[in-house]
Amino acid sequence: MNGSVYFCYFDETGLLNSRRDKFFGVAMIKIAKPEILYEAVKTLRDQLKFYDEIKWNKIYSKNAPVIKQFIDLFFECEKAKFSCYIFEKKDLDLKKHFKNNLYAAYQSFASMQVCANLSPTDSAILIMDDLSTPKDVHFERNIKRKINQNEKFSHNPALGVMRAYSKGVEIIQLTDLLLGAVCYEFKLNAGLIPGPGVPKKEVLKHVIKKAGVKTLAVDLKTNRFDVWTFKAK
Repeated sequence: MNGSVYFCYFDETGLLNSRRDKFFGVAMIKIAKPEILYEAVKTLRDQLKFYDEIKWNKIYSKNAPVIKQFIDLFFECEKAKFSCYIFEKKDLDLKKHFKNNLYAAYQSFASMQVCANLSPTDSAILIMDDLSTPKDVHFERNIKRKINQNEKFSHNPALGVMRAYSKGVEIIQLTDLLLGAVCYEFKLNAGLIPGPGVPKKEVLKHVIKKAGVKTLAVDLKTNRFDVWTFKAK
């Protein structure tokens, strides 16, 4: 095996069983040397004396300029790549495909995303935002098995899978931030936000500009930013 080893930081938004949100998203940041991005975030936090958790739903007028600077750090880190899958819940037949098991659905989506973003010789360590599961759901084990059994690979690419509280993992927070921007634009286009806040709209525009695209609410693929939308057949 001569491929690279990557760290994949995962976040999801709009729980599948929640009626409040029309969309469900799974996203990850793939990076070979996360310590570089972590150190940049830590340095900026210390410079600004800003130690709040970085989350899309916590953007307001006072911290929007700071949030933009954290977004800049991601795009300045050339070895980091963001990708996300967006599902419109009405198109997801959980009963048919996952026996109404939202944990099985999330495991499948996350595994599929990792396999799509690794080359046949690459390996990965997955750090996922904490998700409470029943005792009989072996979350990490299931995801690792799904990835390692994928026919794309002749080796076991998933070296390890663990959950962590996002409040203590900077790159999971950045994943949440970028996924939040994508989902926000989908919601805007669907007319689900009748009175969109100016701070979030400003941050959304900043992400679009940094990604070098016209919109995030479509299928797109660049060197740094991918969005894939599920289409029911």
